[in-house]
Amino acid sequence: MPLTARQRSIHNKNGAKRSASFSKGKRTRKSSEGEYLYTNAPSDLRSIAYPGGAVALGLLLVARLASAYWGHIADCDETYNYWEPLHFLVYGNGLQTWEYSPVYAIRSYMPLWLFAVPAKIMSYMMTPVSVFYTLRALLAVLTACAELMFYKAVCHEFGVHVGRVWLCLTLPAAGCFASSAAMLPSAWSSALVSAALACWWRRRYPPAVLFIAATALLSWPFTALLGVPIAIDMLLLKQQYLDFFKWSFVALITLLVPTVLVDSWHYGRLVVAPWNIVAYNIFTEHGPDLYGVEPWTYYFVNGFLNFNIIWVLSLSAPALLLAGAAACRSSRAAFCTPYWLSLAPLALWLAVFLAQPHKEERFLYPVYSMIVLAGAISIDCLQKLTFAVGTEIFRWRKERERRHYLVYTGPLVVMIVLLAGLGNISRITALYNHYQGPMTILRHLPEDNSGQMNVCFGKDWYRSPSSFHLPDSYRIRFIPSEFSGQLPAPFYEGHNATRIIHPYFNDLNRGDNRTYLQPSKCHYLVDSDIGTPTKLQPPYHKNVNTWEIIASVPILDASKSHKIFRAFYVPMLSNKNIVYANLYLLRNKIIKY
Repeated sequence: MPLTARQRSIHNKNGAKRSASFSKGKRTRKSSEGEYLYTNAPSDLRSIAYPGGAVALGLLLVARLASAYWGHIADCDETYNYWEPLHFLVYGNGLQTWEYSPVYAIRSYMPLWLFAVPAKIMSYMMTPVSVFYTLRALLAVLTACAELMFYKAVCHEFGVHVGRVWLCLTLPAAGCFASSAAMLPSAWSSALVSAALACWWRRRYPPAVLFIAATALLSWPFTALLGVPIAIDMLLLKQQYLDFFKWSFVALITLLVPTVLVDSWHYGRLVVAPWNIVAYNIFTEHGPDLYGVEPWTYYFVNGFLNFNIIWVLSLSAPALLLAGAAACRSSRAAFCTPYWLSLAPLALWLAVFLAQPHKEERFLYPVYSMIVLAGAISIDCLQKLTFAVGTEIFRWRKERERRHYLVYTGPLVVMIVLLAGLGNISRITALYNHYQGPMTILRHLPEDNSGQMNVCFGKDWYRSPSSFHLPDSYRIRFIPSEFSGQLPAPFYEGHNATRIIHPYFNDLNRGDNRTYLQPSKCHYLVDSDIGTPTKLQPPYHKNVNTWEIIASVPILDASKSHKIFRAFYVPMLSNKNIVYANLYLLRNKIIKY
């Protein structure tokens, strides 16, 4: 089937010969050798296959909805800074962190209300845990829609081959599996940034500016950095000063003003939360360095875990682009954005966050689509380099007038895509097997309407999946453990609960015993047999006189497991090199129900 006019246009932007060559199959002018290798669209590529919009959306929805259902909460910050205050907005109870104290006010309630409104409606028809998974499904759908925009823009700007490779790589990517349904600003930014870049590459500048403003003002202020290349393109290259400042002002009014009003009402004073979080992280002496300080190698290791060879190819993209330009003597079409500017968001983001002492996996979420794109471009460059070498060594030179580089190098891209896909599926399987237990342990709590019931966490405080997993009459509390840092405390009940200042909240990560319960006041307790027992962390599950085990689930004991096999699942080998412990749900036998 011949290409449509739009497909021919896309082919042309990828370096294909003009549409006249499709119909005639002849060269109308003498071409240089480098141009001849890559700008002719031969007859065997007239029907190049790539998924259309409907097929791509269907595939993305399946992949992202799978992550919403089978993915676990990988970061306790997601539980305590987003799911818990969201639970408070919907049900009137939940846990509050110091970031939501009126003294500091570095978290905004505005994005939470965007989810709280539909969640409140669903709460009249569903159980809290059903609301939880429905919200995750909603996040997954929105992410898939943003990724569809990104995919179509990549096909338009970088060619349908790079687009289809990107799609094949992103569907099973372990990093995308973890981020697509997460209730985290960095995850929301991943979708918003993908949409912004897609609009930029399609020359739709107003929505590109609006999406960047949305990710900076409603999600994560630092993602404004990813809009710098768009600003460079609009202001320096295209000189669209009026559009840039007009739409920036529109975004400021429509997004920042409602955010300030909502947050000021909740905190009881004038609050600009996006500025507060920037000021805390940049202009305070301790800032974020109290948490998660990691060595410079952290993101290199973490990137490989989440994307395996795609990460290596992504980091190699600049070198491969230069090598391809030198060896193949091919150039990017004049109407396309230069590669250095198109890939600048990824380069900027990595440069800034590699230099920061505080490193976390979620900090790279906003550029996950760009990581996969850089990997897809690298694969395309490898194919062109392979073809260029092949024409000098093998008999490809005799047939290059009738053949295209994709015909000869197809097995290479298939091999890379399959290898990356297997590595990602192995990683996803390992994460599910090792850490799914905390997402299911609280399902064994019995329904009880006799009064408030306390479910306590001690040394396993960071494994809580949130109050959404509790029946209505239950509350999450903490008991003393060896952890000396600051833990959340329950929101006060009442219309002014978000305005109350707790004396035990601080921005120095100092714990306070006033927020803890004693184990004797816990109706249920989550405990594990990981680690060595201490006075503050006794093996509660062995005290059969006080505690009764009502459920247990397996969970990885990382200290006793092989590093490689705990990171990736390998049939037959993993089970021999992995040690599982137990996560217990205990019932207090002393308290009368």
